[in-house]
Amino acid sequence: MTSILVSALLSVFIAGQNPTNDTIKNKQIDEVTVYSFATNTLPLPTVSIDSRTIANQNFVTPANALQTLPGVSLVQDGSWATSVNIRGTGEQRLLFLSDGDRMQTATDIAGSLSTIDLNDIAKIEVIKGAGAVLYGTGAMGGIVNFIPKRPTYSNPRQVKGGVSGGFNSVNKMYSTSANAQIQDSVWYLGINGSYRTAGNTMTPEGEIANSQFNNVAWSLKGGMKYDENQELLVNYNHYNAWNAGLPGSDVFPATAIVRYKKFERNQLNAEYIFSDISDLVRNLRIKGYTQFIERKVENKASSTATVLPSSLNTSAGLKATSDLYFNAYNTITIGAETWYRKAETSRLKVVYGNDTTVIADQPTPKARVYDAGVFAVYNKILDPNHFEINLGGRLDFVKMTNDTAYNMLYKYTISDGEIHNANITQTPLFSPETNNNFSYSAHFDLKYNPNKHNTLLLSLSSAYRIPSIEERFKYIDQSGSLRVGNPDLKPEKGLFSNLSYCYSNGRIYFKTDVFANYMINLIAEKKGTYTTTSGTVTNNALINTNIGRATYIGTEIDFKYLLNNYLIFNTNASYVRGRDIIEDDFLPIIPPANGYAAIDYRTGKKIDMTLAIRWAAKQSEVSVANDEKTTNGYIVFDYNIHSEPLKYKNTFFQIFGGVNNILDTAYKNHLYNNRGLDFYEPGRNFFAKLQLNW
Repeated sequence: MTSILVSALLSVFIAGQNPTNDTIKNKQIDEVTVYSFATNTLPLPTVSIDSRTIANQNFVTPANALQTLPGVSLVQDGSWATSVNIRGTGEQRLLFLSDGDRMQTATDIAGSLSTIDLNDIAKIEVIKGAGAVLYGTGAMGGIVNFIPKRPTYSNPRQVKGGVSGGFNSVNKMYSTSANAQIQDSVWYLGINGSYRTAGNTMTPEGEIANSQFNNVAWSLKGGMKYDENQELLVNYNHYNAWNAGLPGSDVFPATAIVRYKKFERNQLNAEYIFSDISDLVRNLRIKGYTQFIERKVENKASSTATVLPSSLNTSAGLKATSDLYFNAYNTITIGAETWYRKAETSRLKVVYGNDTTVIADQPTPKARVYDAGVFAVYNKILDPNHFEINLGGRLDFVKMTNDTAYNMLYKYTISDGEIHNANITQTPLFSPETNNNFSYSAHFDLKYNPNKHNTLLLSLSSAYRIPSIEERFKYIDQSGSLRVGNPDLKPEKGLFSNLSYCYSNGRIYFKTDVFANYMINLIAEKKGTYTTTSGTVTNNALINTNIGRATYIGTEIDFKYLLNNYLIFNTNASYVRGRDIIEDDFLPIIPPANGYAAIDYRTGKKIDMTLAIRWAAKQSEVSVANDEKTTNGYIVFDYNIHSEPLKYKNTFFQIFGGVNNILDTAYKNHLYNNRGLDFYEPGRNFFAKLQLNW
């Protein structure tokens, strides 16, 4: 299949190397980068948020920062543990990247996105829809890439730095950060660090108990030019959260007190870039990375029982991409990538009484995933004034292996200070297996510009997703609802379409997307009866199941209007409907129609301010089979104000402040309340921040 794909791509661009009416045949381009979707060379539905917006507003986690983007909704398991839903698809169909590296963790509880330091983000970019051509299996519903801040080269050498501090009233959160950079003409070095501590979050209906958190993060970045055509980039990130409360979930008993004792992520990557290699090969980028994510949870299920789950995820990857330039009408990006992931989990259950009993088991078996893939993306300009196409394909080989997982590893009691080992009967929950699969994806875009103000874009893609380790093998039993995997899950397949129209004339920007996605063997949790190999029966267990056919259909609108030199109005709205075609039921965990509107007043000299509205409609299109709850709509008002950088000698300082939820509105998030929680969102919050740079 790979040879067929490459042959097809080559035949297309060879056929177009001598187009008629060649009005731009002498045009030269320095770089054609498709693999990094930051360039927007591949015209997928993409939205982004930059460091300026993050600094100007008040966000607790990166997921909070994304919730005002069209098609992106917030998912929470606590004030700290947050994630996102994109066009109705949850984490299992989304790929999260830190500096382009895969973030993978063995948990259904949100948290991995929260390990990105907000103070170290240059930009967050979101692909809405299948991006599997670029990034492989797992990227069916969308991609979120956190691009870190980097120093720049400077001649003469410069030393820069900054500090900041802030406060939130709704949870009494204090935050501090600091950074320093040394910038030279051929090298740079930068370091960044931050610390935050927060108490319980207040809502209009009272305090959310056990919603506190603490975290510390630091990063080190370096760059070096060997000549004009070679560059080495290195990036190391460390993040650690502790005592981060998880206020509740149907996985846990209603009376349980659950928290992350530790959630740590360590990431190291290095990238070597060759530029202007030849007229044909414009660049070659080779990148390697490794990442460790460790989490330890404490679940005080009752006064007599504590459950202590933990996991360690190790991943590493190597990828290489190259941009080939044949002429101004025909360019192609080719690449190869391989990555490896190992997941290990364990769980202790401690029961207190006259004696203390300790039982050890495995939520999932020890498992490993190996992936190797190749891809190519071809760009052809059919008409330099009107038509452009993109054609891409990818093929991955995925190997997944797992060991035996038992219902119990060992058991002992502590009586009068002595340990007494107990005889146990081990029952296999999952048997050892090796699964080999090929994952494939394809993408086609047709871009049409009738004139300089209007653009039409049709995107069609297909994608294939291998079930994850957790979807196959999880066995989450923490004295609440039982959630189990399914080793017999079939891979998901999907067909995706997006039609986009954009109008822009300098004062008005209008964009609308209409999308329709068709899924085969969609993986979702459904209530059912689960029987272990020993014959233990559990009713109403949440079991991962293939849904034969499902659809996601929706639309998004984004509008910005420059009223005058000082006022900017912007608004967006999104709607998606998910249906289980076979069962004639709505899919679970689908966000309601929602949107955002804001008036920005920008003097450009001293003070900028924004009055914003966040809203959501009532969500009554809920899954009957999963007993999903409806939620009412809401409107929330926010206000923020900040100064432009003010100079005093060699120091620049900025002041930020504002109010979230001005009217102290009591409302609930649909996705939050259908992950087994029942809490109101944060109430009125006053925030302030001071930032100094030199």
